[in-house]
Amino acid sequence: MVHNRKSGISPTLARLSTGLLTGALLLLPVTPALAKTTIKILSPENGATVPQNVVVKYAYHKEGRANHVHVFVDGNFLEATHEDPVTLNLPSGHHTIMLRAASRHHDLLKAQASVDVDVK
Repeated sequence: MVHNRKSGISPTLARLSTGLLTGALLLLPVTPALAKTTIKILSPENGATVPQNVVVKYAYHKEGRANHVHVFVDGNFLEATHEDPVTLNLPSGHHTIMLRAASRHHDLLKAQASVDVDVK
């Protein structure tokens, strides 16, 4: 058996260990490095004047534990939903609508989006 003078291991062992490492890497899940849960409110726009029955359209990209969205109005929990869009019946005045990602166990996650609206 011929040994590599620099590393002290045989070429056969070096090829075998490289092959095992390559095979192990192929078994790892392939996920984009920056993939994460995101929520973006598409409408209404921030600062919009809306009717009492406001339709909130959003884009929700789920990764990991994300399962559904929790809807908050003025800091108060309103509902949990899988629906898009969400229709809210709000009283006249200024309101903040916030959507927040949640796990199937209703744990709130970091991803969130909010808009301020004036209901007429």
